Amino acid sequence: MLRFISIANKHQFRQVRSIASKAIERPHSHAFYDDKITTFASKAVKPVTLKQLVRFGQPPLSTEGLQACTNYARTELPVRLARRVRAFQSLPFIVGTNPYIKEIYSLYYDSFESLVKYAGPDTPGDDLEFTEKLKDFVERHSDNIPTLARGFLECKQYMNSQDMARFLDDMIQARIGIRLIAEQAIALMHQKDKKTGGYIGIIDTQIEPNQLIKQCADFVGELCEFNYGESPQVIIDGHIDTKFTYVPVHLEYILTELLKNSYRATVEHHKKMGRTTALPPIQITISQGQEDISIRIRDQGNGISDEDLHKVFEYSYTTVSKAAEDAENDPSNIFRDITEMAMQSGVGGPLAGLGFGLPLARMYARYFGGSLTLVSMWGFGCDVFLKLKHIDDSMAEGLEI
Repeated sequence: MLRFISIANKHQFRQVRSIASKAIERPHSHAFYDDKITTFASKAVKPVTLKQLVRFGQPPLSTEGLQACTNYARTELPVRLARRVRAFQSLPFIVGTNPYIKEIYSLYYDSFESLVKYAGPDTPGDDLEFTEKLKDFVERHSDNIPTLARGFLECKQYMNSQDMARFLDDMIQARIGIRLIAEQAIALMHQKDKKTGGYIGIIDTQIEPNQLIKQCADFVGELCEFNYGESPQVIIDGHIDTKFTYVPVHLEYILTELLKNSYRATVEHHKKMGRTTALPPIQITISQGQEDISIRIRDQGNGISDEDLHKVFEYSYTTVSKAAEDAENDPSNIFRDITEMAMQSGVGGPLAGLGFGLPLARMYARYFGGSLTLVSMWGFGCDVFLKLKHIDDSMAEGLEI
């Protein structure tokens, strides 16, 4: 059940300036004046190219490469975390007091305090200790996005949509980079004495989209079957033997989000029309080009109306009914609602009815120079085109994290 800010007690906000003027008071004022936060947030971000991130762990993994990756994480992560803390502190006061947003703000501040101790050249603790801190950091931040989504859903009347989108774009973009740096350092530390196949840290040089699509389709199909009692068949064609270099967890997230939308639309439209024939299949086509690979997901789920089409990549836009309201009306639906929430869950946690699935999927696709395009044939279905750049020596040089 969501936790809402109570605004019935109006005297709580009497000393707060109007939202239009964006009150200068901030939650956690002690952190706002923290010298370390201010110092690190004022430093410039030092991007690392994807090629360099790969080179850190280029086989055979060397002590120098591992040390370079760890040192980069030690010095860079506190800067990026401090910048996120300051971004939260710039939010309007009433938004910053939302319990969900405060929770994520506190996580970023605590993480900065934990990792800044290792930022200097003469910092205490060895690399193994630092890696354990990174593992704890990654684990604690795993559900940031759904938590933020709930917070901003509750506060959308207190910020205009452009400011909210700008904040979330910056926050999510920064989060992707922070996690890549941290997870690469963790993975290389674990791989130093192991055979890793085609992996260089978290990057798979031999990823097979055909196999990953099947895994994601099996997962989504089980959820769909459990929730609706049936699920459509998936047909994969095209260049099914394609292999390329990419970050598997990113592709998994994108595919899972896109497949959930196609499965849900297909089943719900079929039921709505009262059809008794078999569900139409979802067709997935893989195409391998010289510079990128393309994946097209085609469904017959009725498509999206022209009225709604321009909204699908907006934060908080959703066509999913609110499970909590359904459960309130009919307590027997609670178990079904849990599975419906799972149909909207991704790698980053449950996103039921929060409208973050497609915007996040597109941001992950764009992060390494790819794209995500949706074409709707209203009354028939949707085609979604995912283009992903080959992460090889020539492409990786210009891709900064």
